[in-house]
Order: sequence, then structure tokens, then C-alpha cells
Amino acid sequence: MGMDRTSGGLAAMLLAGSFLLLAAPAAAQTEPQKKQDELVVRGQRMPAAEAPRSATCEALARNPYFAALSGFAADKDVLGPTVYLPTRLPRNPDYSAPPLVPPGAPIPKAPKSRFGTALLYSGVIDAAGTTSDVASTGDDGSAASGSPVAANASADDVAAACRARYQPNAGSPEVTSRPVNIPVEFAGPTSKTDTRASRIAHDDTLPIALQLFDQRRFAESLVWFKRAASKLPLGAGGDEAALYIGKLYLMGLGDRSDPAEGVRWLEKAATARFSPITDTPMFNPDVPELNTASGEASVILGNVYRTGFKGIAKDPEASRKWFARALAVGHVPAAKMLGDLYRDGVDVARDPAKAASYYRQAAKLDLPAAQVALAQLLETGDTGVKAAPKEALAWYRAAARHENPDALYALARAYDLGQDVPANLDEALGLYKRAALAGSAGAMTALGTYFYEGKQVAKDAAAARRWFEQGAKRGDADGMVDLAAMQIQGQGGDKDVVQAWVWLKRAATLRHQAAPDAVAALERRMTPAERAAALGALGTR
Repeated sequence: MGMDRTSGGLAAMLLAGSFLLLAAPAAAQTEPQKKQDELVVRGQRMPAAEAPRSATCEALARNPYFAALSGFAADKDVLGPTVYLPTRLPRNPDYSAPPLVPPGAPIPKAPKSRFGTALLYSGVIDAAGTTSDVASTGDDGSAASGSPVAANASADDVAAACRARYQPNAGSPEVTSRPVNIPVEFAGPTSKTDTRASRIAHDDTLPIALQLFDQRRFAESLVWFKRAASKLPLGAGGDEAALYIGKLYLMGLGDRSDPAEGVRWLEKAATARFSPITDTPMFNPDVPELNTASGEASVILGNVYRTGFKGIAKDPEASRKWFARALAVGHVPAAKMLGDLYRDGVDVARDPAKAASYYRQAAKLDLPAAQVALAQLLETGDTGVKAAPKEALAWYRAAARHENPDALYALARAYDLGQDVPANLDEALGLYKRAALAGSAGAMTALGTYFYEGKQVAKDAAAARRWFEQGAKRGDADGMVDLAAMQIQGQGGDKDVVQAWVWLKRAATLRHQAAPDAVAALERRMTPAERAAALGALGTR
């Protein structure tokens, strides 16, 4: 059986003048992060997130396989191939930073890929640039009616069907309810007389607003976002506009910021019409921050009410409500947020069983952080949660596929100690190494232990000290104690009693079990000058 690399026996050895160096939790490896999921047409990425879903549908129409499936599904009146709802990384600039372009400069021109224009996607898919995300069929789960496509449909036939399917209610300034089988989003005009459709199809306001926002011309971008909000239905750009108006009023306008007004706009975006059949985005576990306008607005509201913000009172119940809304509209990480609140009892009665339920929702959708959180509860059990170490190990394995640091460390320890798996020190070392290369402080300390002991690797005091130092600098208490032990003895490098004392004091503040006794033992050996230098060094850290 392997050695427990997180025990607290170092202090006793330290006091005796001997140094058994122990390690702590490991983390995950730095293999190149997997590319985010992409829906690919002819080897290229799909249209940008601000494009309406009909543009994605039309781009897919150029794929013969998609067109054939669409036609076959329409003939059989069954669910057709999935069209993905785009998600995007949230824009979170430094609102206090100076603008990148001076305010009052010429307004940027709308890009060719302007919002709602089907033209870009008729033959320029090669230039499209982000991930797409979720299904676009009728609310009843069937192919949307009113847009029949024959099994031998051409690309133009399928594109026309996309436009018909995504036409908004032209009689209302803002779509707040969904007509039967017709989603809110819109791809372009279906007739020369459809003037409202034409305005939406050729809208320049949202892309110009986004360009101004990216130039940090926030006050000017607000004007354009408001124009977009007055022109575009929710689900066809209006929700994006409302989100950015909310963010700007919340904190982007300096003295003119109005958090209460920001909350009103964020609520508008967060409560836009949502159908779980047509509007749930595809989740990418390797890029969990990807989100939709509704999801992002809900998360912001959850965070605002969680702590309170500039006149907006803290409201834990409202915070949980908005995190639940984010989860309901497809933002899977919100389940992890809710689970953490109930696990830790943050402004709510502690309920590990409810936390496990939230974690399990996200774990099943392959969110690594939720898989680890669930595994940690199952590993030892908690109130209302029965211990299930074998199931915990399975969830750790699932999260380790994404190079999750905590999962890799848990697996390393399992092989190190022979817990629910046959002991295998070589396997454990490999897992510790992957975690350390990813930047895990605990894994770095673990590798330092291997080099110090000379097990599975050649003994190398200098390498051990370097790994301990890396772990200590990243906040690992075991690494701090182990590094201090080597500095006191001058192992693997120069003797440095002053820095050793500093590291031991820091480890003590992190409640390392061995650190207080080690500090006391070291202080008895320090000269007055060394103590004065140590206190000075501690004050500068």
C-alpha cells in the first residue's frame, strides 16, 4: 500500500531534527484544453452567437445530409435534425478602463455579418466564427408546421423553410409569447410586404452597439442597445440588447450608473419566453462559461442578490430564484452554484441531500466541477447522503476525462493508498504528474515528496525543494511546511531560517496541524536578528 501523502506527521519529525516530507491534495493536468464543441458544416464553424437561429438553420441547409434529413422528417411529420442555439462567452470588460476608441469618434460600420441577415450565410460559411448550440423544432417536438420540405429538398428549399419557421409575430413590437410551432427567432423577410420582417432582417443596431461596447464607448453603446431593444423581438436580438442595457446601467456608466434600472433590464432578458424543447442550449463541459442572454442575465441577478450591490439589497431567496432560472434556461453551471449554497448552508439551512440532487443534475450533463462535488459528498457521506465510495470513484473518473484537478488528485490518492482499487504507485505518480503540470499546488507538493523520498523516481533534493516551493507559492499548506523543513536544514538549496519561519506561520494560518509546534520549535533556535528579519519579511508578504 502506498503512503498517505497528506498526513500531519511532519511536525514531530521536524522537532526531532528529521524530515519526513509529506504531500497534499493534487489537482489536474495541463494537457491542451479540448476544443469547445462545434457544429460543423464543411469543416467550418457555425455563425456567431448574435446571429438568430434561422441563420444557423440556413447555413446547415447547405449541408446535403442536413437537407435530406430535414426533408425526410417533414415527410414523416417527426422530429427533424437538431439545429443548435448559439451560445457565447460573456463580455465582461473593465468598465473603469479608458475607451479603446475616443468617445465621439465615427460610429463603426455594421459588419457584413450584421444581425439577422441571411445573406452572409448563403455562401460565406467559411468566414463564420463561433460555437453554436440547441434544438429548433416545434414546441410539440415535431418538425415545425407551415414549412414543409420534401425529402429531395434543395438547399434553397430548406433555407426557405428555416425562414418560415423562425418568422416572429410581426404584429407586435415585442414577441412575448410563441405562436404554435413557430419559435420567436427570425431569419429574414418572407415577402416584400413584410416591412417589420425586413427591418429585423437588415438590423444594424445590435452589431453596432456591440462594436461600441467592445471599444469601451459604453455611453454611446447604450444608445444603440436601446435602439436594438425597441426594434428586435426577444429571442431575435432583443434579449441580447436588454442584457447589455442591464449590464451598462448596473456598473458601466460611471456616475450615471443606475443599478435599479439595470436590474429591471436584466429581469427582462432573464424572463424572455423560453421553451425547453427549442431553446435549451447544448452544454459544452469544457467551456462551461458559454451562455445565452437569458442565462447570463439570470446568473448576474443571482450574484447581485447574493451579496447585494450598490443599493440593491442582499436577498438570498431571490438569489436562489435567479440561479434556478439560469438552470431552467439551460445554464448547467447554475446547478453547481445552487448545490454549493445548500452544501455549505450559505444563507439557507444546510441540506447536503438537496446539494447532491443539484450536483447530480449537472454531473449527468458532464460538468466536471459538479461531478467532483457529488463524488466528494458520496465518498464519505453526509446528512441525508449515504456514503457510496465506489460511485464516488466513478464520478471522479468521469471528471478526470476533462483533466479536472480535484478528480485527478482523488484518483491518484486511490491508487496511492489502494482505496477501492488495487494499489499502483506508478499509476498514482502519473496522475500526480498530470495534475502538477496543470498547476495544482497539492500535486506539486506530492511530486516533491516523490523526489525527496526517491520512490518511483531518482532521489533529488533540489527537485523536491523546487516542487515544494511551487506548491507553497500556490497556497498548499503541506508544501509550505515541507519547504520550511528543507530550508531549515539547507537541503536542496541554501539554508534560510527566516523564510522557513515565514512559511510555517503562513501554514499555521491555514490551520496546518503540524505548523504551530514547528513554529515554536524553530523560534527557540532563532537569534533576535533572525526573529526581527522574519517579522519584517512576514509583513511584506
